[in-house]
Amino acid sequence: MNDEQVKDLLERFQAGTCSDRELEKVRYWLHKFREDEQSGLSQIDLETIDDQMWQPILKATKPETARMISWPLGVAVSAASIIVLGVFIYFFTKDTSNKTYVNDIDPGKNTAVLILSDGKKINLLNAKIGLLALQSTTQITKTKEGEIIYTSRHELPPLQNGGKSSYSEISNTIRTPRGGQYKLSLPDGTKVWLNAASSLTYPISFRWLKERRIELNGEAYFEVAKDKLHPFLVQSKTQTVKVLGTRFNISAYSDDQFTNTTLLEGSVQVNQITLKPGQQAVNSGTAIKVNVVDPNDVIAWKEGEFSFRNEPLQNIMKKISRWYNMDVVYQNKEAGKQIFGGTISKYGKISQILHVLELTGDVKFRVEGKTIIVL
Repeated sequence: MNDEQVKDLLERFQAGTCSDRELEKVRYWLHKFREDEQSGLSQIDLETIDDQMWQPILKATKPETARMISWPLGVAVSAASIIVLGVFIYFFTKDTSNKTYVNDIDPGKNTAVLILSDGKKINLLNAKIGLLALQSTTQITKTKEGEIIYTSRHELPPLQNGGKSSYSEISNTIRTPRGGQYKLSLPDGTKVWLNAASSLTYPISFRWLKERRIELNGEAYFEVAKDKLHPFLVQSKTQTVKVLGTRFNISAYSDDQFTNTTLLEGSVQVNQITLKPGQQAVNSGTAIKVNVVDPNDVIAWKEGEFSFRNEPLQNIMKKISRWYNMDVVYQNKEAGKQIFGGTISKYGKISQILHVLELTGDVKFRVEGKTIIVL
């Protein structure tokens, strides 16, 4: 079967229209272990897992409430490949009641602060649509969609001796808080989506610069405007990414162990290592490992979703805490090692997000004010 046939089968499985033979095929996919790993499970164990997973799935009547799977007994199964295809199996426990918390927390929003080269700060959430600032001949405007755009009324001349040495020294910074994200167009037309708790520093014009160099702290997705004469460089904590025109995502949070660069289209160099579309460079600061990934999972945050592929809970909670501007405390430290996979909308209240995770039966939460306690 090719990818389209597999996807069609899984969509019919989700809709409950599979034949008995097709259902058995999907069951086989779910329970087939990776050949390079020994499960150590007996047939009785496998049948127990089958009952635990499939009976709730087949009885599910409200698939919109959960799209999260936690693999029992630490078994890595081929359902990960199902998630790759973008079709999600819904796992439920007997208790499908929603949990709510006192002072339930709303999701993040499109908000950021623009810091001009002279130190002036503009709150972009409250800023009016239209012209925000004028720097030399560069206009900064806010569109009705909430995007920030840089445009030049005239070409900026080269700076003379006695002035700034280059336009790279006349730079602006856009900074998103925890619980915020923002989109902007750089002076060269490059589009940037900035994730929560991130910042980007860039010149007000690239016209007379040899290269388009910017600095990132946090996470951003880029669609770089093509310009063969002026390479585009993104500097982050442990690396420099060099491109001419492409689409890619960089996650470079200061409190993360690794810096991840994922290529969707084109070609980039990460510290002289060239990536192809669908590859991710994982940079520890001392070494870079290249993995094959599904880029759609990586940029799900940009599309309004959390998407996790066999990730430990501690990584998942870090992303959730940034978006909801909440702290996370582990009363049960072992819970942070639990592996989850699936997709959840970013735009529910925190109670909805945590409830979906709790539906797996492997983790419990308590919320006190702006703190999530993992039980």
